[in-house]
Amino acid sequence: MSGKQISRMMIQRLLTGIVMCMFCLFVSSAQTDNPVDKKLKIYPSPIERGALMTIELPGDSNEITVFLINIVGKVVQTHKTTNKTIEINVPDVSGIYLLRFVDKQKVIAVEKIVVKE
Repeated sequence: MSGKQISRMMIQRLLTGIVMCMFCLFVSSAQTDNPVDKKLKIYPSPIERGALMTIELPGDSNEITVFLINIVGKVVQTHKTTNKTIEINVPDVSGIYLLRFVDKQKVIAVEKIVVKE
């Protein structure tokens, strides 16, 4: 490997580390004290790439929009439901994702999921 390739690889790893730190800060600041957090059931966790994830919403939920967000903040999936149980196929890319639950324009819960190899 040339010195230029090594430098490029080191810069990519450094930027990945910075993005991971920013993501972790975002996750910790996005957590809510809403009682809905404690009523949500998400399984399996962690989950395999491309597998089916089940989310059980609290009994008092209205129409909920669920956003699956990747590590760089891009919404990769959006699901609207009035059901108490929703099934989502997770991406084929391993990593850390956020599930953001919105009810009437208000974030009611944010959960972190890990998609493994």
